[in-house]
Amino acid sequence: MLALLLAAALVSSARDGVPSDRPSDAIAPPPSVVAFTQVSSKRLIRANTEPPADAPPQAPIPTAPPVQLLIASMDVHRPVEAVGVNRFGAMNLPLNWWNAGWYKGSPVPGAPGDAVIEGHAGYPDQPLIFGKLATLHPGDRIVVVLSDGSRRLFVVASKATVPAGSAPPGMAEPYGPPRLTLITCTGHFDKNRYSYSERLVVEASYAGLA
Repeated sequence: MLALLLAAALVSSARDGVPSDRPSDAIAPPPSVVAFTQVSSKRLIRANTEPPADAPPQAPIPTAPPVQLLIASMDVHRPVEAVGVNRFGAMNLPLNWWNAGWYKGSPVPGAPGDAVIEGHAGYPDQPLIFGKLATLHPGDRIVVVLSDGSRRLFVVASKATVPAGSAPPGMAEPYGPPRLTLITCTGHFDKNRYSYSERLVVEASYAGLA
């Protein structure tokens, strides 16, 4: 079902249209559990469920939504809107065409899994926020600012194109190493339908706090 939803989302990602209904999603981290083992009828001892004292502390998983996207090499410093899907399963568009759209069915940037952010490429000779996305190269830095003020750094790892209506493997998965996918339109522009034939997909690896 997820693959079908994401494929449908890519059909209208960064196309003209009016965003509609925006379903909400909430993910709560599992509570910590302390285990005890009974060794006699009168005494309980604590089981060894905690990491060793010399183990490095783990950074908390971010839960605050993204609010700003910063890509210095593209001169992009725009707000990020949370977007869902419409009744047809296609990803909604940001209300402001110059803003980026974070698919809120995907993880928060910096949390385990693949955070997905879309943006308009614009039209030939009229580029919008992701009009220069193809100029990114491996090693370029992407910073996502969350609503709690933290800045999450990603480094471009690869870029590829996929046909409109298809999704790259692992897109929006809620598990695995933290990573970021940026998506926009590319390929042949159909003047009659005001749409592009392909989608440009930029994959970036998480590099910690910026």
